[in-house]
Amino acid sequence: MAPPILLQLLAYASVASAAVASTSRSPQRISYASLSIAGGNDLLLDALTKDGYISIADITSSGGHQFREMKHDLMSSLHTCMMDIGDDVPMQHLEDGTVRKSFATTSLPSDDEKRAHQQPIHLLDEFLASGPRKSSACHAFQEQLTEFRSTVGDATRLFAARLSVELGMSLPSPLLLSSNDESGNNYEGVESVVMGGEQLEHFHSYQKADDEKDGDDNATTIELHTDQGLFIAFTPGMFVDHSSKQSLELSNGFYVQDSTTGKNVLLDFTEDDDLVFMLGDAVNHIINAQLGDADGKKALRATPHALSLSTQQPRVWYGRMVLPPNDAYLPEATATTFGQLRQVFVESSAKGESIPIGIGCSSNSQMVINTSRSLSEDEGHGVAANQCADEELFCWFRCMALTEETVTCGERSLGLQCVDPRGLVVEDGKGHGDYFPECTNNTHITHPMTPYPEIQQQDEETCTADLWSDFNSEDEYDHMISLKPDPTKEGPDTNLSWSIVESEDGQKKLKARLTFNDVFGWLSFGFANEFDTVHNGMNGGKILLMKPGGNYSPVTGLDLSVGSNIGAYVIDDKDSAFRHWVDTEMAVEGANHEHTDCFTALTFESDSISGQMFNLEGADQMIWAGNSNDYYVGYHSRNSRARLTIDWNTGEAEFFTTKPAWKTEDDAADEDTLALGSAPTKLEDDDSSSSTFAFGAFSGLAVIIISIMML
Repeated sequence: MAPPILLQLLAYASVASAAVASTSRSPQRISYASLSIAGGNDLLLDALTKDGYISIADITSSGGHQFREMKHDLMSSLHTCMMDIGDDVPMQHLEDGTVRKSFATTSLPSDDEKRAHQQPIHLLDEFLASGPRKSSACHAFQEQLTEFRSTVGDATRLFAARLSVELGMSLPSPLLLSSNDESGNNYEGVESVVMGGEQLEHFHSYQKADDEKDGDDNATTIELHTDQGLFIAFTPGMFVDHSSKQSLELSNGFYVQDSTTGKNVLLDFTEDDDLVFMLGDAVNHIINAQLGDADGKKALRATPHALSLSTQQPRVWYGRMVLPPNDAYLPEATATTFGQLRQVFVESSAKGESIPIGIGCSSNSQMVINTSRSLSEDEGHGVAANQCADEELFCWFRCMALTEETVTCGERSLGLQCVDPRGLVVEDGKGHGDYFPECTNNTHITHPMTPYPEIQQQDEETCTADLWSDFNSEDEYDHMISLKPDPTKEGPDTNLSWSIVESEDGQKKLKARLTFNDVFGWLSFGFANEFDTVHNGMNGGKILLMKPGGNYSPVTGLDLSVGSNIGAYVIDDKDSAFRHWVDTEMAVEGANHEHTDCFTALTFESDSISGQMFNLEGADQMIWAGNSNDYYVGYHSRNSRARLTIDWNTGEAEFFTTKPAWKTEDDAADEDTLALGSAPTKLEDDDSSSSTFAFGAFSGLAVIIISIMML
């Protein structure tokens, strides 16, 4: 399996909250000429470390043309050109009623290290070559296109070169290794990484649907998220005024998360902002993770940003996302390349696993969303069985792609069923759990779903509040919080107590104790994956898992004769069932398990989990879950899970609450419950919102994993 740290590079995070802000600011600006001036540029590095974005002004093309004028001429024709082409233009329907149309293309590495090789916009070329449907707007757009893209490419290279200079000796060389044995060329610095990678380009036109009213400033068109890739270069959005010969005016509604307060602020762009560079999550892993200990002040910031549109006036936008080179890999990641990881996501997309998208991303492949993957209001569960394609099966409340084996069930006189590892059949595919298509003659009548054997439950008369209070003593710790998002709901009380301690060598560690007011099926605690929204931060999470046995089998569960143990795991990025998790086999410092006939506790003293360090100077997004039902490491008990952001110094915390878009009879009593190993329909985002309790307000991140098959 590919290292999870690399999988995270192909993702972006999202904060599921409205993009409304009470304050605004202008971006830091530097001149295009300053990118080429020898010596340091304090403004550039200051802006990228504090804010994560910077605006470039006074850009001139290699042909001597002003980029501002070139951009205006090009973008003023974009929306009309798309309208002239019509329904062939890829289109997305966003949740606030906005329709987004897109041209997508790419610039590829070339032998000329200073210039990327532009790929055509095939749809545009085919339309203009068609003859009778020619459009003056599309001709005007195409006339400016090559020089516009070349100028953005030149600015991208200069920006990367300047960043290489600013970071200087703070980074190792080579920065990334190459798997291409024939070339023998590694990627020495930021500039070579940027010029060696694919650059995804998108021209977007946003417009509210006719039935959407103007003026809803609270509507979030695209929620707060951090782009994948190293960075994105974009032109600030502009509104098209059809009443004045396609004139443009700068749009509002672009928000960023303030790095100091965590609040959303409106970015005010002016005509001076020719091109804006905004850093993506890949800088955390390719650059920040490789900075020397003495260079922490040079750590770059990946910027969360959002879009909120409140008018029907068309808004046009261009962005170029820079990805790491396909043949490159991080030194600690053996030889798993970024290209191989991208292929994994491409194949997933081909199987119908479509994923929400951000401002700088669009995908022609995701046009299937509005056909076989559309939501069915009548079903009430998202995708309906009759909406699955020919080589798919409705299973686990979604359309699952069939394999080479399962497409031939009939040829082998076998039925095609939705089953669990025990061979039990889920009737009509409407069930939550570790389910998948299988060739079998079992049916829901001969092999119906049955619950796992239940373990002995708490005796309420024995397990008193006083015993729980004694078991839950916080005397050894500086902080203690309740991990129940809603104390008014049923479910066991669960608390986290902790202190920040220092070892003899001065290394700070988290000394913590997780206490669970129920019997021991399993108990877990760890980092949420900031790029997963399907399971609210679970997929790709790095956790400690305390379980009462070993030698796990999805058919028979845990072997209790092995004894209780604690392990460090990475949850699979796609498949949630425990059998897909990766046991890192990393030692868990200071780990201990406690369990009685009443209560369960997990303790540890460590600076990390599965290789991910605690941010003991600030906050981390964490998840926890517990099970008191069985020994199959599956479904967590109802209301026995949460996701939250914890400030380790102040003890403040903020919870995420998630309501799936579907529910079953089993979920009727608690619509917020999600099964460990279940997933909402692949089309919808989690309907997540933040709920602050007495522990104080804190901003958190909901997570979205995205396929990087962009074209």
